[in-house]
Amino acid sequence: MVRSPAQAGNPSGHGPRGLQEALRYAQMGWCIIPIGKGTKMPAQALRRWKMYQNRRPSAETLRKWFAEEHGIAVMAGPVSGGLVCRDFDEMPAYDRWAASHPDLAESLPTVVTSRGRHVYFRGDAETDSIKPGGTLVKFPDGELRLRGCYTLLPPSLHPDGHPYRWLIPPGGELPMVNIREAGFLESSPVVTERTETTEITEITDENRRALRQWGDSLTDAPKTALSIEEAIQSSLPSGKGQRHRQVFELARALKAVPHIADATAKALEPHVREWHRRGRELQVIDTEPFDETMIDFVKAWGRVKFPKGEEPMNAILERALAGDLPEAAQKFDSEGCRKLVALCRELQRATGDEPFFLSVRTAGRLLETTPASASRWFSLLQFHEVLKEIEKGSQTTKRATRFRYIAGDA
Repeated sequence: MVRSPAQAGNPSGHGPRGLQEALRYAQMGWCIIPIGKGTKMPAQALRRWKMYQNRRPSAETLRKWFAEEHGIAVMAGPVSGGLVCRDFDEMPAYDRWAASHPDLAESLPTVVTSRGRHVYFRGDAETDSIKPGGTLVKFPDGELRLRGCYTLLPPSLHPDGHPYRWLIPPGGELPMVNIREAGFLESSPVVTERTETTEITEITDENRRALRQWGDSLTDAPKTALSIEEAIQSSLPSGKGQRHRQVFELARALKAVPHIADATAKALEPHVREWHRRGRELQVIDTEPFDETMIDFVKAWGRVKFPKGEEPMNAILERALAGDLPEAAQKFDSEGCRKLVALCRELQRATGDEPFFLSVRTAGRLLETTPASASRWFSLLQFHEVLKEIEKGSQTTKRATRFRYIAGDA
């Protein structure tokens, strides 16, 4: 079995380290090409990259390319042994897929990207029937890269400086998967404009409201806005006379959006107003004054105990506990405290270089303990320099505290 690509060393993936990784990937039967430093474009040394859609470069060519500082990319399709990549642009989309297919989520080689995940596998015989002659399938939440297109690999750097890294490294030949049965042709209703090398999220009024409400964290705001859109759309009444009942469903759906689960009803008023407007426009809400809907929502928000569906935080916890516990967790005797370390590490991985939100209430619910116990565990993790508090939460606004995982094994 070919040894998995290393995850330590030079984080940029350039120079001699980049060469070492490129050769390892090539030994796994992958077609590797060089990428310009800090870009998603083929390096200048690669004058005609499309010729490698059907043939692999020699080891000598790889050594010549990666003698310079370059990122690394793999070509999808038969030239790489049938390699296929499902690109999830947003973590909520990945979390929904992972919750529906936990066995695959725990075993398929997976890369942490700046905004989501890349999941790698080998397509079965049915793959050829999916978009014949095409290179990829575009979704609102990402892409399915089938053949003739490339994806950046660890330890390359995204143009925003975020390093690609393996969450689940490959251990040799990729597992063979049926794309349809694995759920890789499903997507979420997220509006995204995509080109071959860029990803531009549509700047809607919904996104602007989220940016104003949650600040300038590019890691959190877009994902929250897009999940809010799903919550609004999925909870609209299907006919007249359902408004009161569906307001409660709206509250449950919004509670399932991790970063606003602890927000006040007042902070969510713009989203409730948008829900009411759409219902009136679709003629499924008879009540004209928005005030009536807002009053019902305030009552519902205080009563919701169980978020709608499979909350992404549950999937994140499941993933956090699927592998070995972090080394930093070994110093604690309490099983709950050790699980909290694993959860925080996974949340840090999900947000990249940005801090993550986590309240004692949410942590207590996930770890099946009281908020008081969760609060003590948070204090203990900060004392042992596993966590650093970046911004304290507020009981007035019910906004969760922001932390950064600093144990060093994220």
